[in-house]
Parts: sequence; C-alpha cells; structure tokens
Amino acid sequence: MKSTILFACALLVSLFTMTSCSDFLEEDTRGKLIPDTFFSSQNDLDMSVYALYQKVNRSQIYTNMQYPQWQGDDITANPGSNKQACAELDAFAASNTNKGVTEAWEAHYNIIKAANFIILNVEGTPTSQSEIDMAVGNAKFWRAYAYFYLVRLFGPLPMNMDNVIDNYTTPLSSVEDVYNQIVQDMKDAEALLPTSYTGEPRYLFGVNVYVTSQACKAALSAVYMAMAGYPLNKGTEYYALAAAKAKEVIDGVNAGTYEYGLDAAYKDVYSMGNNYNNETVLGINFSPFAEWAQDSELTSCCLFESIGGWGDAWGEIRFWKRFPEGPRKAATYDPQIRLKDGTLVDWWDKQVPECHPMFSVFSVNVDENGADINAPYDYTQAPSMNMCNDHRHRLIRYSEVLLWYAESKARSGSVDELARTCLKTVRQRAVEADQVNVVNGVSIDAMSADQLAEACYDEHGWEVAGYWVAMVTRRADQLRMNTLKDTFAERATNAEIEIVPGVKVKESVELPNKSWNDNMVYIPYPDNDSQKNPNLKR
Repeated sequence: MKSTILFACALLVSLFTMTSCSDFLEEDTRGKLIPDTFFSSQNDLDMSVYALYQKVNRSQIYTNMQYPQWQGDDITANPGSNKQACAELDAFAASNTNKGVTEAWEAHYNIIKAANFIILNVEGTPTSQSEIDMAVGNAKFWRAYAYFYLVRLFGPLPMNMDNVIDNYTTPLSSVEDVYNQIVQDMKDAEALLPTSYTGEPRYLFGVNVYVTSQACKAALSAVYMAMAGYPLNKGTEYYALAAAKAKEVIDGVNAGTYEYGLDAAYKDVYSMGNNYNNETVLGINFSPFAEWAQDSELTSCCLFESIGGWGDAWGEIRFWKRFPEGPRKAATYDPQIRLKDGTLVDWWDKQVPECHPMFSVFSVNVDENGADINAPYDYTQAPSMNMCNDHRHRLIRYSEVLLWYAESKARSGSVDELARTCLKTVRQRAVEADQVNVVNGVSIDAMSADQLAEACYDEHGWEVAGYWVAMVTRRADQLRMNTLKDTFAERATNAEIEIVPGVKVKESVELPNKSWNDNMVYIPYPDNDSQKNPNLKR
C-alpha cells in the first residue's frame, strides 16, 4: 500500500540523522545522497517529503521528547520506578542530561535539518511548480513548528537555517528573533499550501495528512497568542492578530470551505474508533500496521504500573479537583480504576498505590482475544497493554481554534457574540447541561472581556489536559500567562488536598529546591551541545 512509504523511507533516513543541533552536519557521509544530484525527479521530491514526515513522527512516537510538558499543572509523575526523568521536570529541577531534555532538543532539530534539506535544494526539480510549492510549504511549516516547540522550552536558540557546519560557534538568537522566523515560515507555508490533497499518502482515510493552508492559519493563531504573552509580552496587538487568524478558519468552516467541525460526543475526541476525524486541524498520522518503529507507542503509557501499564504520566490532583464535571472529565480520566481482577475502585482507594487520577486519553480496550478495539474507551472493560497503535496525534483540534478566537478577541480589548458562542459551543458537549452557559457562577453572556478571556484560558486547559502531544499544551498556556511559577509554588508547598470528606492526599513528587527564579521557566540546554558551544549558557 502506498501509505506505508509515508511512515518509513529508509533510503533517506541517513540524510537527516544527527546527534546535535550546533554541529549541524557532523555525520558519516558514506553512502550519503548529494543534494546537487538528488532532486532529479518527482520521485526524489516525494521521498524528501516522506523523510521529513518520518522525522516529524519520530518527535512524538514515544514519550521522552514530550517530558518537559510535565511542568504543566495538569501532569505529574511517579517519583520512583524508572520515571525520574519525568519527576525531575515536574519539580523544575531537570539536569542537562535528562532524557526529556536531550531528546526534545535532538528530535526537533532533526525536523529542522530535514526541512532545510528540502527548502535549500528543491528549486529546479523537473516537476510542476505546484509540486515544488507543496514540498517547500510543508518543509517551512514543520521547520516553524519545530522552532515553536523548542523556543517555548529552551528560550534563546542557535538557529540552523542552512545546514552548514558551524563547529559549535553559532550564537544564540533571541526569543523574539526565533518567533519572527516562525511567523515568516508559517506565512510562507500558508501561501504555498493547498486547502486539500488527493491521493495517498497526502490524503488517507478521509483526512488530509499533509499540512493545509487552513492548518497554517490555525497554527499562526497559536503563535501570535504565544507572542502576545510571556516572555515577549506583545499584548493586545498580537492578540488581535491571533483572533483574526482564528476567525479566518472559523469563517472558512461556516462557509463550507474548510472541513473542520466538532465531534458530537466528547468520548469520540480521542477514540480509536474515530481516529481519522475532521475535528483534528493538524495531526500526525502513524502507521496503521503493527510495526514498532512506525506506530504511536503511547497505548499504555497512562495506565498505572500497578495494573500493568507504563505509568509515565499521572494526573495532578489539584487540577483534577478543579476540572469541571461532565463528559469531558469522564473521557480525560478513568472515573474509577479497574484493578487486575476487574474490580472498580476510586483512585484514592488504598488498593491503588499510585493514589492519583489516571489519564485515559491514549487508552483503548481489548477484546477477549487481546486485540485492540477501535471504539471509545470504556474504563469498566479490560484495557490494552499492547503499547503500540496508530493513534492519530491531534496537534490542533477545532475546539482549540474556537477557544483561541474567543480568548484572543477578549484580550485584544473587546468581546463579540461570536466569541461568546465559541465558548458555549465548546462547553456544549463537555460539561453538565446546567453549566454550558455558566462558568464559575457567571453567565457567559454577562461576562466582561477579562472574565471571558480567563474562562477561555481555563477551558483550553481542560480541553488538552494530559494530552502532551498537543501543539499548545497546558504547560505552553501557563508559560504564555506566566503562571508556571504559581505551579512551582503549589508543588513546593505541597499542601494536603481533601478529595472527599475524611480523605486527604498529597502530591508524590517532592521538590529538592523550593526557591523560584525566572530562569526556571526554561529547561537546561543539553550537555552534549552546551559542553561544546560556549553560547549555550543561561
């Protein structure tokens, strides 16, 4: 099947293998395809894009590259077992050898290098201009995406735009300069890319796999929001830009030009029975075939170790307690924990040694033969321990675009009826019926701009809770609003939390350092590069 080549293109993998960011092209050149002779056909062009997507897949295929998202107040970790890397990041105390730090750095610079290869060498390929535009547009988008991920974790970065060996001398670009490049790449991609594709692997299972122009618009909205907040603090002007981009997407949907829409039931949002859906604005597709190196390896990563899973991420207790009741909460966490013998108990029951809420956003069930069931996850039935599947990672969902418009419109200084409608629409399937039009006792129709902005900010947190593969995670939102320090303070104090009358519990990760400084919003530069590049210093 043609679709398999999207997920494994062995011929080109060697082109884009790297172990550092700074020494951009330090690699064994034996057997290396040379750019001057490589782009000689449409087939060559296709393979370069397949190889780019292989690097995009590798950036999320397992959990290590996403561990920095554990700093958000939605996720915590087992302080023991083999989860020390997660716990370090949860405590804002990661070392520069932490595998979450090193692999996040390497995986995203690998995307950048693969994108550069296309951007720098594709012109002149004997094919149509539309095909060249498609390749360059995808490359520019994913380069921007990778820098967007990195700048929110590390701050100032050495930027690789030309794949030239620098002998570890590249100076750091400021956060603002990195963002300016991200914006330019995304604008270029938006102009170059089509609104839909045909043919495998660009279009599979009823959805666009490659990036579309409208997905670029949605991503730009998120980028402008990030620039409006901390650390650049560009304020209302950039929130207005974010609102305008989100509205372009919404208007396109309302006009029938764009394919997006909300799933009717929240249980379908992450369901493997609804894997290829048009709520997903930007996704990463994984192989639908049982091949370890091509599948999403997250199936059992949230299931507690005590019941046979990996237990990589636990739900943070305070966040869980604040989380509004309703279908969304029931689909984000297991309402009860199913023990190995099938008994259902509350997560704070003494039979559950983890004593934390358990996320279910990646979980699936199995049938009597142990095969995964492609249907909404049911916590009362046996969960899959098969680890791998083709879960389509939902980097941006349409619900997020609605909330980005509403929040940005409010933070830009005014509120319109569309903004209020967007928030109500997202809540319609998420919360109890009597809470759809009310947030914390305040009618959405009566909210001031500030109240609506805060309500949408919180709402986005509930929408992406525990879903660390999202382009805008809870941690990313907290960075923008400069509230990571508040999460640190809560974790440092670690006060008891009353779950039900007579039951009080505490978080499991204890902070080794209880004193905050603003550099802690960023994670350390990895040691492999920082030892060689004197510019990589805080």
